[in-house]
Amino acid sequence: MGLQGRLTKESIAHTMPADAPAYHKKPFHFKGARLLRFDYETDPEAAAALIPDRLTLADPATAFLLINEYPWSTLGPYREAVLGVNVCHGAQTLHYISHLMLDSDVPILAGRELYGFPKKMGLIEFSQQDDVLAGYVERPKGIRICSGVFRPEALQAPLPDGTPLQTCALRVIPNPEAGKDHSLVELIQTDMILSSVELWAGTGSCHLPGISALDPWHNLPVKKMVNASYVVADFVLPDGKILETL
Repeated sequence: MGLQGRLTKESIAHTMPADAPAYHKKPFHFKGARLLRFDYETDPEAAAALIPDRLTLADPATAFLLINEYPWSTLGPYREAVLGVNVCHGAQTLHYISHLMLDSDVPILAGRELYGFPKKMGLIEFSQQDDVLAGYVERPKGIRICSGVFRPEALQAPLPDGTPLQTCALRVIPNPEAGKDHSLVELIQTDMILSSVELWAGTGSCHLPGISALDPWHNLPVKKMVNASYVVADFVLPDGKILETL
């Protein structure tokens, strides 16, 4: 008879592969992150269709688009775009993330497995021409999902170190058995802890053209721009918190 396996739940790594995890344990650190943020009013019925029934929309219904560049992180350098809705969970206000696009596989694995961030691989550009910052997302190359432009005009008072950007997302673990869709569905809160923040106000706008049925970011349409800003900051992504199991 052959030897019995010695790998136990207590001895396996924190993620797969069990003896060679794809990424290090949290927290994850970021330096010099650049974030373009666009806040806008959206259609409340469309927004309600995207959020879990344990959450309620802000009034009026507002959404946000972030196009980010991370030149250095402990998950490696990458670019990212984030689309979501401002919500309430009880008395707490949160940013619910409905869609994420990245251009690197390691942060996709970490974000999906740990926090439930709904990440896909795509093409993200973050650029500057003259006095204008711009970003856009394509998937596949040539199919524009979203874009945003921003001109920084006025430096704002910095946010205090330790300011949290509070988000939530659904972690959905599929079930391999016949006739079963989900092994686990959890609503998870994750707080991005900011420091060394440089905040700029200015003029900006975003656009979701609505040409992809596979990545329907246009289902959060821009009804009215509310605010646009540009942030340069360090931050830490620490432990998350399970708010509810659906």
